Amino acid sequence: MYKIRDTRKLSLLLINEKRIYRIADLATLWDSLNRNSLTTTIRRYKERKILYEVSKGIYSTVPLDKLHPYEIGCAVSGSLSYVSTETVLEKEGLIMQRINAVTLMGEKKKEFEIAGQRFLCRYLNPKYLVNRIGIKDEIRYSIACKNRAVADIKHVNRVYFIDNTIGFEKEEVKQVSNFLGYTI
Repeated sequence: MYKIRDTRKLSLLLINEKRIYRIADLATLWDSLNRNSLTTTIRRYKERKILYEVSKGIYSTVPLDKLHPYEIGCAVSGSLSYVSTETVLEKEGLIMQRINAVTLMGEKKKEFEIAGQRFLCRYLNPKYLVNRIGIKDEIRYSIACKNRAVADIKHVNRVYFIDNTIGFEKEEVKQVSNFLGYTI
């Protein structure tokens, strides 16, 4: 006797707009209670190039070179993490230095490298991470606006020098900082 192939797991995985999953996400998506069958399915999907390993316990439905670096950083750094500080300041033209790593704010302080891209995640208290003022939540990652990025960098490092002070309104940064509860 033969068994009909269960393609429900694959279709659930591919119709979802999310591209990066943790093991717990896959278990919930597939209603899998058995850890052994879950890891076996993941291993088989990796062999068939349906899933790609991003980091330990984190998998993607597309190859790593097709993922945006911000998406990888936010997925590895945690659910509340977001791109901020030097990355946003450089992108907005507020600092002139070339930043070699994507900088994030998250639940844990960590430095890691994936697919040749460096990431630096700075610790931020969860009470500040939950407050999403000044953070644009995209479909696949979150990024701070320039006022939130300035407030974040001043919260982490009070003596940080910003090259282009004309590029942002100091009063708006102060309002964001006060609303978040930062002491600058």
